[in-house]
Amino acid sequence: MVSVKVLLFAIFRERYGVKEATLDFDGTLDGFLKALGERISPKLVEDIYDPEGKHIKNNLIVMVNGRNVKDIKGELRFNDGDTVAIFPPVAGG
Repeated sequence: MVSVKVLLFAIFRERYGVKEATLDFDGTLDGFLKALGERISPKLVEDIYDPEGKHIKNNLIVMVNGRNVKDIKGELRFNDGDTVAIFPPVAGG
């Protein structure tokens, strides 16, 4: 069992009324998503995860200990004490 801190930013923070939460789960992406849905909201899981492609949605920035999950090769695993930051889609121009 691992324990990670989750930080929500911008619209996610506003929408779910949560700035920070601690999740306890088995260290897998599936375990993370299940714990996130139970602790904060199943809708948040829908907002960040593509179940058909089985990955975090491409238009988001999700970082584990400051490293973008898109840069992590192979299966995403979490370790005790990790910090996960979730940012909504960013637009600019």
